[in-house]
Amino acid sequence: MHSRLLTTMAGYAESEQPETKSTEPEPEQVLVERQRTSSGSQDHGYLVVTVQGPNGPNRLAPFIAIIGRQQYKAQIVDLAQYVIENALVFSFMLEHSADSSITLVRELVTTARDLNLAISFNFGSSGFGSSMPLACSSSLNVLPQELMAAIEIVVRGSLPAPLLHETFGYLAETGSKLLEIKHRRDDRITFNHVCTKVMLRVRCPVGVAVSELQLSLEQLCWKHSAEVAVREWEGMDRPNGKSLVVFGLSDVLCPYDVLDRVLMEAGIDPATVKGEGARAIAKAKVHALQGKDAQCMQRAAENLEFTPGARLVCQSLKEIGFRLALITNTGCKLIVEQVKKELSLDYAISRDLEVGEDGKFTGKYAGEQKDEAGFVKLDYLRLMAEREGIDPRNVIIVGTFTQGMSQEDVRMTLDTYGPVIHFHAPTTKRPTLLTILYLLGFSGHDIEEMQTQRLKANEKHTFLEAVPEAVLLHRGNSSPRDSGPCRGPDVRRYLVRVRSENNDLRAFAELIEPMLAYCKEGRCSIDRIQQVTLMSENALMGLSLSVSGPDPQAALKDIIFQCHRIGLDVDWDEQENEQAMVPRTQQYIVTVVQRPRLEATVLGAVFQALASLGVDCTRFERLSDEESFSALQITAIVPPESQGDLRRKLLAISKDGEVDIAFQRDGMERWGRRMVVFDMDSTLIQQEVIDELAKQCGVEQTVAEITERAMRGEMDFFQSLQERVALLKGYHSDKLFSTVKRNLQYTPGALQLCRTLKRLGYKMAVISGGFLPCAQEVQRKLGLDYAFANTLETDSNGMLTGLTVGAVVTPQRKQALLEMIAQVEGCDPRQTVAVGDGSNDIPMLTSAGLGVAFCAKPKVQAAAEFRVNNKDLSTVLFLIGLSETAARRLLARSCVDDGMNHDC
Repeated sequence: MHSRLLTTMAGYAESEQPETKSTEPEPEQVLVERQRTSSGSQDHGYLVVTVQGPNGPNRLAPFIAIIGRQQYKAQIVDLAQYVIENALVFSFMLEHSADSSITLVRELVTTARDLNLAISFNFGSSGFGSSMPLACSSSLNVLPQELMAAIEIVVRGSLPAPLLHETFGYLAETGSKLLEIKHRRDDRITFNHVCTKVMLRVRCPVGVAVSELQLSLEQLCWKHSAEVAVREWEGMDRPNGKSLVVFGLSDVLCPYDVLDRVLMEAGIDPATVKGEGARAIAKAKVHALQGKDAQCMQRAAENLEFTPGARLVCQSLKEIGFRLALITNTGCKLIVEQVKKELSLDYAISRDLEVGEDGKFTGKYAGEQKDEAGFVKLDYLRLMAEREGIDPRNVIIVGTFTQGMSQEDVRMTLDTYGPVIHFHAPTTKRPTLLTILYLLGFSGHDIEEMQTQRLKANEKHTFLEAVPEAVLLHRGNSSPRDSGPCRGPDVRRYLVRVRSENNDLRAFAELIEPMLAYCKEGRCSIDRIQQVTLMSENALMGLSLSVSGPDPQAALKDIIFQCHRIGLDVDWDEQENEQAMVPRTQQYIVTVVQRPRLEATVLGAVFQALASLGVDCTRFERLSDEESFSALQITAIVPPESQGDLRRKLLAISKDGEVDIAFQRDGMERWGRRMVVFDMDSTLIQQEVIDELAKQCGVEQTVAEITERAMRGEMDFFQSLQERVALLKGYHSDKLFSTVKRNLQYTPGALQLCRTLKRLGYKMAVISGGFLPCAQEVQRKLGLDYAFANTLETDSNGMLTGLTVGAVVTPQRKQALLEMIAQVEGCDPRQTVAVGDGSNDIPMLTSAGLGVAFCAKPKVQAAAEFRVNNKDLSTVLFLIGLSETAARRLLARSCVDDGMNHDC
């Protein structure tokens, strides 16, 4: 039910009443006059349209259909949307023709009225927003020296309004811009029963470092019993698979001081060991063991306990491809090795306790690391990262790693590695390492899926240890409202919608101020907060509030009055009961790509297809950069009975509109992929190698005839290969391949794709039915990890014999090689991507988790689940959710690290 404030509000004099914002659109004559004033003499201009009201299946579709009509000559420049409960706000920025804009505005207003939606407009000339960075998605025009940061905040309860207020205020002081707030329903403690998480994405000015953000925000968060992790944003919500996670042992993987357990097994009360400072106490504990039987360390290892969630965290990260390590200066190597074995860690590094010939502790550390100078944890971090070929910024540290460091070393660690996540079990109420996954960017649904996979793997004993009891008790119950300060029959729930034209963080901080007193009294809580920003710097924020007390509207009135005071547009609804959580199996990603620009007619067809099947769009993310709006990612809730029909409709639109559309489930399989396998001919390179060889040998026409017969089905792949290879007999292999390799033409986007994937930690292979010398050249040029192809036999003089040697790469062998490489790399075939164009690629494409037919023949497109028909191979990045701008920043960083220029 939409509510409007009474004309006179309690607690305010009539002269102080804040103006009530109506849901009715502005009078058309006012809009027309504003448009004329803003456009001036320009032949085109920019228009920001904001629509809000009750949510429903794809409310955007009729507006996009209008914009797509040819008479309006309009192009969509940007899109943004958020949904909280049953309330929707979406906004789009248009480039329009001045001579048709008045009619366009009128039709949009009429449509909004018909749908009972509120609509507002913001006009601008051709320069409007042109100097502004894109901010509604990960496609952001950020200067290389500026910091784009993802800030993950986790609290073991509801989201404290004072924490948001202080965080906004601090970020405003740094001069940062808020680009997005993501607060998913499954990231609330009422769903996951573990914690509440909110993610802020910000753009920081030159000179603001990760260390400054982390240290300042830690102090703010700790005041409110929250934890924070700050990392440089690389275009994805989670760290990439090429990461190393380094855990502490005592009070981290184990919920106690391991050395204390050794003391207790030796009959010593740890509380009796004194010292000033952590290092002095540890040294005193080692000394206290002097003369004690070293078997007590064995007993401590046998009775090892893990912090709740430790097994699930380690197993899940390992499955995604993370490398795991343990570094501790505790000095109990036997226990450390036991932890390494049980948690399947890759590294376990520690000092050891010295044992004399009599089997008793000497009271000293063993070996050359008897003092602190011999055990420097930062040195081990660097060595492990270099050995694994992992960027230091992808080395994640969990525990109290920086404790005892100088301020200079702390800042160096935070700016070099990251994120650095504080975890100390003894000072945490109901400690669980699951909070680490939230701080790394994983969602409640992600973690639920990890738990489900553990169950499917028949590891029930592991699952019971890893998941807190509350999760097991309430598993699958998505609606309880048993956490937070504001619960009860007298609670009123409101949605407050705010729009700012200049995305001012200080204003957002002031917006929260009126809530603080009510929150302190337990009368108001923030259930959810969402924010998106458009290219024009228009920022849309939504707050879902629960308010109780004798006058629930008092808090609402204060908030609205504050918005009017500081110049924020505001509207509100009173909400009914909270909706039930939608199962993860109904959440899908639709990726739409059209070069050079996404036409409104195409988008209209896509949104109309979604609307016709009752699909609810929950989020838009622009994947293309600021130069053109050519790629959009849509997160949608698709009813089970509509999933097949939607796939068929999107395929038809893709064929009719010459647009690439991918439809895939939003889950761990999508972002957990670790390996990409490519065909070579007409995929990574634009030629067919056999044709290039035939040209050099003067048998091009004959080879073409054999190829044509094979395509007609008159011979199989093996027979056609034999006949074509026979025609090369008598030519010098090295000379022939040297010429062909020199003339290889790489597919546009191939180098960008492969270098970006490598930066993200993907393993890559080329598996070709062509020939090994060219496959190895492609491997070298693109930085691939593996190359498989056919080998041509040569005689003692290096002349081709017209035969092949070794196993021929048939369609079935391509599939087998994909599975073999996946096995070697320790990943499931579901975690692989295959890209190819020919019928011999079909088995490989259908067995991979994501099979992509690239500019392929109709038979291949019909068999593959995904299709890319534009000639830019980097389009594949969109399918894994990576934006152009994020890919460009990753590529630039890769080139800098490799000592190359940015054009590499």
